[in-house]
Amino acid sequence: MDEQEKNSGEMTPEVPGEETVPQAQDIQPEVCSAPEKPEEAPAGESETSGESETSGGTEASGESTEAAGEAPGKDAEEKEEQTSDAAAAEIKPGMKATPGKIALAVAFVVVLVAALIAVVVSSLGSKNAGTADETETAPSSQTQQAEPTEETAEAVEYTIPADGNPDDVTCKGSYTASDADVIAARDTVVATAGEYELTVAELQVYYWMQVREFLSQYGYYLAYFGLDHTQGLDTQLCPAVEGQTWQQYFLDQALLCWQSYQSMAAEAEKNGVQMPAEYREEMDALAEDLAQSAESSGFDSVDALVTAMLGGAATYDDYVGFLNLYYEGLSYFSQVTESYSVTDEEIEAFFDENAAIYEENGITKDDVLVNVRHILIMPEGATSDTIRTEEFSDDAWAAGEQRAKDILEMWKKGEMTEESFAALAKEHSEDGGSKDNGGLYEDVSQGQMVTEFNDWCFDAGRQPGDFDIVKTDFGYHIMYFCQSRPQWKDYAREDLLAQMSNDFVEETAARYPLVVSYDKILLAFVDLAA
Repeated sequence: MDEQEKNSGEMTPEVPGEETVPQAQDIQPEVCSAPEKPEEAPAGESETSGESETSGGTEASGESTEAAGEAPGKDAEEKEEQTSDAAAAEIKPGMKATPGKIALAVAFVVVLVAALIAVVVSSLGSKNAGTADETETAPSSQTQQAEPTEETAEAVEYTIPADGNPDDVTCKGSYTASDADVIAARDTVVATAGEYELTVAELQVYYWMQVREFLSQYGYYLAYFGLDHTQGLDTQLCPAVEGQTWQQYFLDQALLCWQSYQSMAAEAEKNGVQMPAEYREEMDALAEDLAQSAESSGFDSVDALVTAMLGGAATYDDYVGFLNLYYEGLSYFSQVTESYSVTDEEIEAFFDENAAIYEENGITKDDVLVNVRHILIMPEGATSDTIRTEEFSDDAWAAGEQRAKDILEMWKKGEMTEESFAALAKEHSEDGGSKDNGGLYEDVSQGQMVTEFNDWCFDAGRQPGDFDIVKTDFGYHIMYFCQSRPQWKDYAREDLLAQMSNDFVEETAARYPLVVSYDKILLAFVDLAA
């Protein structure tokens, strides 16, 4: 019996740029990324900052919708709509880059209780009640030979590779076995991490969750990765790792993922960290949720559903064990990483160290984000619709300007505070999107607003408390400057914390060395094209 000791996965740079079509050599599946709290937004991301769509209006820029400050590896998120009124036309269409997980990939997956339901059950499509009893089994690995489809026959030659090095994942050219063989071997130990053991049955869950998560995340781009999910994964070479098939690639990832889960859960137990009640409640609700999903999908039982989705020998108990390890480890991970803090000096040092990467993605120390309040006063008689489509007389514009001046004088005769300005915005502003928020736009980036609005906000001498009236084609804006802050610090802070979290995961896994008996591994066949 040949065994090999392996370390946890390496950190590698993520693929930069959202609009870039992923290439095969850039594959960095995040199925083993750092655990996060469900529904938790990245630090520094504003709930209200954003862009409104333009629907006409000469102020809207025709520039690219890709933000200059888009961060490496971080998918840029479309800004939330702030208004459907006239101020909508004040904001340029674009994308906002948000901080967090930018520079480095991490090595622990976010798997919610709903993962099997949301990711796996969704693939059932129109399966009927008879599906569970008619699950297709694969021929033995010695005879299985996937035939290329007509579309891919010329581009890819599908063959099962010969058995390779018994000390690594290429031990078997194909790990695929019949359901009967996999079930017979379900209790066979195939890997250890310290004193903990992984069985064939448990491995099915980790392996097929890796595969399904990858398909869910990159489904649209599978062709660019050279992956045909209608063909056997053991018949296609994975371009990410020379000499490995996709099956071997996902198997390696599954083993490392188990090592990360198991080591983190073991440390949680050693340190007396208990699973929070909210996680336990989600686990308790899992059986009922899966039962409903199984019934609606035409399966006779939850076990039949799990087996169909995650392979022969995988049962509901195996899936629950998978989730238990995750949540136990997540509890400990969260407790440790939430205590992390970084100084401004550390943030700047990290940014300087990775300055070339940031600059390639349009992030420099010159970039700032600003918070600004405004009160929009349109020409007399204008509405949020007509301001875009009609011309107004000089008298109408003059009346709007005078009203703006009167409101500004009203503010100047009062306390002249941000709070009093916000109160006037709520009362008088004709920007329906920001009015209720006291006219506030947060985290505005250079070029996001139309020219006059933008130039005032980003004037080199702009200071908190500055005010003025700015005219655009949509009216007069009574401006109040709240503050600015370096944008690069947000990115660097989140990336540094992500790296620290990744280091913690790797150091924890290293205390539980992974030893694999590749010759004992069997993987059930799952028809991903069904």
